[in-house]
Amino acid sequence: MNWSVHPAKEDYKKTVLSLIFIIGFLMFVSIFYGLFWGILGFVILFVSLYSYFFPSYYEVDQDQVLIRNILITQRRRLAEFKKVYHGKNGILLSPFRRKTFLNQFRGVFLLLPKERQAIEDYVRGLIESDEMTEDG
Repeated sequence: MNWSVHPAKEDYKKTVLSLIFIIGFLMFVSIFYGLFWGILGFVILFVSLYSYFFPSYYEVDQDQVLIRNILITQRRRLAEFKKVYHGKNGILLSPFRRKTFLNQFRGVFLLLPKERQAIEDYVRGLIESDEMTEDG
């Protein structure tokens, strides 16, 4: 199953307001602290917010999870994941059977579009069917 998510396109008002704030902040830093700090601030903001401003492409099949965006491509075997957690903007695929603080660091978060139920059911079905075959 394939899908793409581009949060900046989904809410133009939020995108415009955030761009105005970012540009204003970077201009303030450049004027009062110098061009170097303004450029450094731009790089830090770009790296931290790239998943919001640029589209992400997801592909989930029987064997793997593929996540592509402007900076990285990540492939993970579906067999690594044991549990699916529902989130506000997507789902978290966890390599642990129980809830732990390591989920956020070892797991993979998949952003989902607004019509998310079919995708969530499909991914949950794949992971739960793998878990059933492992257990017995």
